[in-house]
Amino acid sequence: MMKVDLHIHTVASGHAHNTILEYLTMAKKLEMSVIGISDHGPFCPDVTINEAYFRALTRLPRRVDRVLILRGIEANIIDAEGNLDISDKVIERLDYVMAGLHEIKNVKNRGVKKNTAAIVNAIRSGRIDIVTHPFFTKEFSLDIEKISNEACAHNVLLELNVSCLARRKMQKDTLLNLKKMIGIAKKWGKKMIIGSDAHNIWELGDDVPLRKIKNKIGLTNDLIINNNPKKLLDFLEIKESTSDPRAEL
Repeated sequence: MMKVDLHIHTVASGHAHNTILEYLTMAKKLEMSVIGISDHGPFCPDVTINEAYFRALTRLPRRVDRVLILRGIEANIIDAEGNLDISDKVIERLDYVMAGLHEIKNVKNRGVKKNTAAIVNAIRSGRIDIVTHPFFTKEFSLDIEKISNEACAHNVLLELNVSCLARRKMQKDTLLNLKKMIGIAKKWGKKMIIGSDAHNIWELGDDVPLRKIKNKIGLTNDLIINNNPKKLLDFLEIKESTSDPRAEL
């Protein structure tokens, strides 16, 4: 069970089942230290929100009891240039930006070269902190080695997405891609982040599928930034004392 989970989807994503308050209540029950709200960006066809929702996240309290709340997004990479479906003004207000390729309007599998270029350009843009599920190539074929090297070179975290390890989603190349990604992170001496990709409170903080294959893919505890909340907050340049939950919209 993770004590830090930044990949959480609420009812605002359109296809998830719980509210922020319900996630917070579960996080307290699980004695978690940090959760991050990261609903899908506005180009996702299921979402019920627009940019105003993400701007308003700054009005959430920074901490409730012992649980620190971070404000984020899982943005969509919308073209080969690596542009996102969220403006820079909103990005400036968030604690972190995760981004990946999803099947949305006008974004389809365009082959390894173009798909990889889209993620690489998003990494190089300086707008994102985390690449979501880059090892999962069911919908989008990718050059995992190139993406991993670019992420490490630009100090962007590679995500170990637990949801993609569910039996119904596992692909024959999933373990191979994970091994490559982890090996490159080790070579660069970089940390990685685990994300549950929770779509309900019962998935929050769940890392069981990853722990089951941990030895097979060469994952060691020292690689996981979730294990050290302080290092994660330092990486994201978050200082609790500077946060004002009453920030204007």
